[in-house]
Amino acid sequence: MIQVRSAVLLVIAGASSCLAQVRSEMSIATPAPVEAFVVARDGKAAAGWGKDGKVRVWNLPAGQVIRSFEPNGEGASQVCALSNLPCGLLLSQDGRWLFFGDSKGGVHIWDSTTGDVRFETALAHYISTAALSRDGATLAAASTGEPAQVFDLRSKRRLFQLTSDFGGPMAVKFSPDGSLIASADTDTAIRVFDTHTGKLRWRFDEMALEPFTIDFTPDNKFVLVGGPNKSLILLDASSGKAVRSYPKQKDVVRYLEVSPDGSAVAVAYVDEKGSNIPAPVMIFELSSGNVRAQWTPETPIIGGGWIADGHLLLATATPEALHIWSLR
Repeated sequence: MIQVRSAVLLVIAGASSCLAQVRSEMSIATPAPVEAFVVARDGKAAAGWGKDGKVRVWNLPAGQVIRSFEPNGEGASQVCALSNLPCGLLLSQDGRWLFFGDSKGGVHIWDSTTGDVRFETALAHYISTAALSRDGATLAAASTGEPAQVFDLRSKRRLFQLTSDFGGPMAVKFSPDGSLIASADTDTAIRVFDTHTGKLRWRFDEMALEPFTIDFTPDNKFVLVGGPNKSLILLDASSGKAVRSYPKQKDVVRYLEVSPDGSAVAVAYVDEKGSNIPAPVMIFELSSGNVRAQWTPETPIIGGGWIADGHLLLATATPEALHIWSLR
């Protein structure tokens, strides 16, 4: 059953004294609680992993299940609770390619429209983070404690492995033009590599603690980083030099994503007392650092992302339903 809601909630964004419109877009009845949620950039598809072990793909805005996957009975990798990967799930920007990283290191990519397997491999441990290039042709995936490995999905070949002093990344991200891969590593360094050669372009070593999350701006010029020291730092993507440090945040930065037009960044936080405690999502203007919108849900957010029309879609879940909200 799908319930489409039109109510608009007005939430005060205290830091900017502005009103944010939070709209409840729909509720979708689910046979099992949804643990993780991702949405395609085109806004036409979303996917979720349920406690019953199934990954379901819905079309939007209809909210109908168009495909269901059950990957060998393995659960999704749960190590990603504080990383750039929502519990083992990714969707390509057009919604066609669905990535699932399981709890035993299995990597699966399916065609969400046909159900066909596109690519499968196995890494040493459960998946900590992963990223797809914008064109869906390249995958970077890391198992816990190891640098990310990069795969060409057209030829189904492993191209190279990224490097670090020790450990692996908390998050990886491709630049929009596909030429660079950024890695936010547990040794506290930010590294950017050439996608075609695997060569290290630069590293940034001024993070006090390991970074949790990373993203490029749409023009490929900057890298934005956040983490447990409650920081947001903007780096030059060509040199790695710090361009701007935003004011210290009130909570730990769990996840960030730059808007499609590059004007803003959505930041999801985690409460230091526990990840099961609802924490806010805020939208900042990149140029000024001012808060455009803020929302703290009644239950923790399980995933979401920007869609092409400039709205931020977010999901929460109850035992019987998936709830999708929009924030702008």
